Amino acid sequence: MEKEHLPLIPGREGRNVKGYGVPIASIFVVGTICGSGVLAIPQAVIDSGWSGVALLIVSGAIAAYNGTLLANCWTELQCRYPEYVEERITDPYPTIGFRAAGKLGEYASRVCIYVTLFGGGTVFILLIAENVKYLIHSWGGEMFSICYLVLIIWCVLTPISWFGTPKDFWLGGVIAALTTSVGALLIVAGVVKDAHLHTDAATKNVTAASFFNAFGTILYAFGGASVLPTIQVDMADPNKFPLAAVIGMAAILVLYLPAGISGLVVFGADMKPNVINALSGGGVSYTINILITSHLVMAFIIISNPVTQDIEGFFKVPDRFTWKRVMVRTLYTVAIAFVALTVPHFNVILALVGGSAIACTSFIFPPLFYYLLSRQTIQDDESDAGYDDDLDPLTSEQRQANRIGPKGPCFKAVLFSFIIVGVAGGLCSTYFAFASLVSGESGFTVPCYVNATVE
Repeated sequence: MEKEHLPLIPGREGRNVKGYGVPIASIFVVGTICGSGVLAIPQAVIDSGWSGVALLIVSGAIAAYNGTLLANCWTELQCRYPEYVEERITDPYPTIGFRAAGKLGEYASRVCIYVTLFGGGTVFILLIAENVKYLIHSWGGEMFSICYLVLIIWCVLTPISWFGTPKDFWLGGVIAALTTSVGALLIVAGVVKDAHLHTDAATKNVTAASFFNAFGTILYAFGGASVLPTIQVDMADPNKFPLAAVIGMAAILVLYLPAGISGLVVFGADMKPNVINALSGGGVSYTINILITSHLVMAFIIISNPVTQDIEGFFKVPDRFTWKRVMVRTLYTVAIAFVALTVPHFNVILALVGGSAIACTSFIFPPLFYYLLSRQTIQDDESDAGYDDDLDPLTSEQRQANRIGPKGPCFKAVLFSFIIVGVAGGLCSTYFAFASLVSGESGFTVPCYVNATVE
């Protein structure tokens, strides 16, 4: 029986009935990216001043546009290579890198994705531990060491990570998006509520180090591009993912801006790396803590999935629940817990990952790969390969018209300007993050296995 083709270009018949649509895909984008970012954005905006607000808007716009470029790259590859439609691809981003820039593109994107998602998972588990610690303390309990809490949380998260792909736990994406959206709005309410406690708050001086550390944090806050192709693959109509990417990024920016501006205006130098810890106690603060922590649990599963799927694909692990999947995903969470215990402060990892790997996956690779793919010459016989005229009523010329390609010098200038901004910002952010780590300004402490009482 002939396999049905997915809808690669407008006008194609057939749908992936098990996939989801634009609304769920948009929710996955929000649920994946927005979470730890909304906790760190107020401090980032304060560290960079009012220029941080502009930086936030520009970064969000670029991230949205780059998300559409990446989506168009994947759709183009499905047009060129029908096997990417017939088979489930567990590593769509590295596949784009390979087709655009050969082995170098594949390896570079794969390494950056691993660093980005692994670092994000580490940040999430540390934030969950920190939020739980302060929630227990605010309710009159002991101030637990974050080291013990990381181990407890690892025990909770590991079994949840054994689920399949995002389409198998789409409800988790919905929960992640809803909790972080409500939590972001309550953060603004909590900041406004505490305004009377910070009437004499000093304005923080913006330095080169604070600005570029903040830039790294903002890059991290929009750093979900490495997960976007995985979300696109599971859609009923992958062609519609650019719309989902724009909607998702716009929603994230709408959540980030009020949190950042209110923190800058009200708290000033009184802000802390995790905005929850800067708020006074009470029902609003507790609710924010519970909501954001719930989001981080769901988002941890989502961002872990692309890496574990890639590893499972390499080792030929069946695409179903087996002991092999359990072993791969358990070992992966063990590695994340080990790094969290080694560097038990999320802001250090956040700045380093945001300025390095995330700058590549979200701001440099999408326009670069798009440009390289657009430069490739596609033969008519290759463009028609694998398509049945009964399933695809479009002609070869119409298919070619739907393809990505150079759109004039201005368009190329935009692509290269994004690449330059990503390279320059990423290098500067990484440098200053390392500098603050070496100088001790980041607050780095010894690992948990050297001192288990780290707070």
